[in-house]
Parts: sequence; structure tokens; C-alpha cells
Amino acid sequence: MLYTASFYAPQNWIGQPFRVSRQHPRGKRVQWESLPFFYPDRELLRAYRNGELGFESLSATYRQELDRKSLADPQMRDWLKDATKLGDFTLLCFEPAGQPCHRLVLARWLLERLPALGLGELR
Repeated sequence: MLYTASFYAPQNWIGQPFRVSRQHPRGKRVQWESLPFFYPDRELLRAYRNGELGFESLSATYRQELDRKSLADPQMRDWLKDATKLGDFTLLCFEPAGQPCHRLVLARWLLERLPALGLGELR
């Protein structure tokens, strides 16, 4: 089952945690695996942070990136092929629950492609 949470809310981590953010949180020891093929493009994040893009544009562009990478990146293809065998897992990044965040876009993208993952809770 698929869950999402912030790095700063470990009480919400269910199963295996996976980092899907470009940065590692300062002062936190590594308690997760990293999935770099799910990192959003640096320029996309920069444009969003600078206010050049709204969240809807970020989401649409990130989903296009995911579609492209799912065809081109063998590591991503392998992970996607085996994702339904993972059991419970949580996608982690920085944003607190309830805030717009790429991990929610990623979770919805994964559930569209792999409905057998099942939806836990999106935070």
C-alpha cells in the first residue's frame, strides 16, 4: 500500500520509507532508501520556488517527466515492475501534510499506472 509523508513526521511513515526529494534533510540521519529517478528536475523546482510556475504547471510538467523517464530509465522501469511486491511503503519529502507537494503528484501518478499498489494515506 502506498503512503506519503514529510521527513519531519516519522509517525506517519508506514512500511519502507523512500526519499523522493533531491535534498536530504539537514540534521536527519538516513532512515530510508533514495529513489533518484523520481526527483523532479532542478530547473522545474527552481521555477516553482521563484514563482515563475504555479503548482498546477509544476504538476503537469512533473507528470510529463515521469512519463518520459518511465520509458527511458531502466532503474525506474525495474522499480515500477516490482513496486507491487513492496508491501507498505511511504514516499518522503519536505513539505508538511496538507501542503502542495510533488510527492502527492508522484503518488497519484503511481496509482494510475499501478492500481494494485493500493492507496494508504496521502499526507
